[in-house]
Amino acid sequence: MATSHLLNTKTVNLNNILANGTIYRVPQFQRDYSWEQDNWEDLWNDIELAAETGSAHYMGSVVLQSINAKEYLIIDGQQRFTTLSIITLAVINAIRQLADKRIEEEQNKERIDILMRQYIGQKDPASLKYSSKLFLNENNDGFYQNRLLGFKDPINIKKLSDSEKLMWDAYLFFKQKISSRFKSNSGGDLASFLNNIAGELMMFIQITVEDELNAYTVFETLNSRGVELTATDLLKNFLFSLVANSETDLKQVKTQWKKIIDVIGLKEFPVFLRYFLIATRKQITKEYLFKEVKIFVKSAQDVFDLLDHLEFYAYNYVALGNPDDELWNKDKDKRNAIGILKTFRVTQWKSLAMVAAEKLPPNEFKKLLQSIIAISYRYNVIAKLQTNEMEKVYSKAAINLFKGITKTVGEILIDIKILYVNDEDFKNYFSLKQFNTNNSTDKKLARYTLYKLEAQEVGGSQYDFETDSGTIEHILPESYPEDWQIDFTEYEFERNVFMLGNLTLLEDSKNSKDAGDFGFEEKRKVYATSKYALSKKITDPQWTSKNIKSRQAHLAKLSTSIWKIQY
Repeated sequence: MATSHLLNTKTVNLNNILANGTIYRVPQFQRDYSWEQDNWEDLWNDIELAAETGSAHYMGSVVLQSINAKEYLIIDGQQRFTTLSIITLAVINAIRQLADKRIEEEQNKERIDILMRQYIGQKDPASLKYSSKLFLNENNDGFYQNRLLGFKDPINIKKLSDSEKLMWDAYLFFKQKISSRFKSNSGGDLASFLNNIAGELMMFIQITVEDELNAYTVFETLNSRGVELTATDLLKNFLFSLVANSETDLKQVKTQWKKIIDVIGLKEFPVFLRYFLIATRKQITKEYLFKEVKIFVKSAQDVFDLLDHLEFYAYNYVALGNPDDELWNKDKDKRNAIGILKTFRVTQWKSLAMVAAEKLPPNEFKKLLQSIIAISYRYNVIAKLQTNEMEKVYSKAAINLFKGITKTVGEILIDIKILYVNDEDFKNYFSLKQFNTNNSTDKKLARYTLYKLEAQEVGGSQYDFETDSGTIEHILPESYPEDWQIDFTEYEFERNVFMLGNLTLLEDSKNSKDAGDFGFEEKRKVYATSKYALSKKITDPQWTSKNIKSRQAHLAKLSTSIWKIQY
């Protein structure tokens, strides 16, 4: 095909695009509307700047695929098309409100009719409704046509999908901006703003291609020249291009792609894709995702193989981040393990777990999760070591398991042994550990830690740290009352109040009513009546920095038996 037939380019403004009777359609499986307030703010500021300077503003390129002389698919640019249409509707609505108030009623009704025909579509002679110049994808078009174009409020905002809610919020955002900008009650000013500023000064490079395959070639060209296209967009269009010669294959790929995005979510997909690649191929940064996929996906069959793998691992990936996922419904231990790892706010282990969930028998996978908890607690929660090395180790272990080089939990644990903080170092880190219970994450970690120590003290778990009603008691009170200032200087108080050795578990009623900010002698009597062994064993005659240090050393020794892997 000659280069001249590949694409046509020209510089156009919004009026050129919308004022010529052309219809634009977002492809059925194109992404949903996703612009948020930062994007709306940027666009509005661009329009304001153009109004202030009278100079044209370049808004980037739009890629269109011609269906016929008067109809195009929007391959790239739908977010801008949609948002500019929403701005147009917000301006027209402002003029409608003036007409409703009998302000220049006839003139404003005429302006509405002209602007609707120019920017939105022709009026159907039978229904007297405006037919749209813009049709969105399958998920967004119903709301756009029935609500936005009809100037109707949603029946139930809570029932809107995420993208519909964004479209509605964008409409409200621009209504407010227009209301603030125009105080004169002049429909003429509003129409001029739309026609002469937004319409004339917002400029695009319009790239028109003849078919779907050429559209993907253009995407690659644009990307190599620094135009911002997401890894998800690039991957999707690259994969589609490899099967574009077969309508059947293309339809199947589109369907499977949509299924994967529905499971993962559009924003999360690049993260998931990266985890998949570091779990099955090699360590890679997010900037090279698309380049890496192009290395091993070269044919239609490669596309199907990749999508099959992505679809399979998508469910594992989502479940690994959600203890309530149905995948764990039949196994409380796995559900609890996923919940604990989520509490740790550690994610590097997911590459290994994604593969292990497929390759290992259920009980072996459960053992691996428990080992990952022990490693993560030692490495991340207590020692707080660098995570860069952690990701590399988990990636190597995942790839070995994926390729069949390792096959058992024992072999996997050898691969990740370097991450296991030894007992002596762990005790040293633990003896210095503080949990700032005013921080929600630290507070949850402290509860988890104390309940695990409680179970170790009594020889078995009796209480669930997430559901039990026990509270965290600061033996040296957080409020630093006067009675305690005899044994603790202000410096000692600040160093010790959040030390783990100063924390224990106590029933809510005893904590608030009986212990509170009382002196240590009164508190010790309350602890003796507690159901928690951690509190009952606090029998020191006094409470000082030395006592806190001694108790923390005891808890550190206990901890080496709790978060333990036998090599």
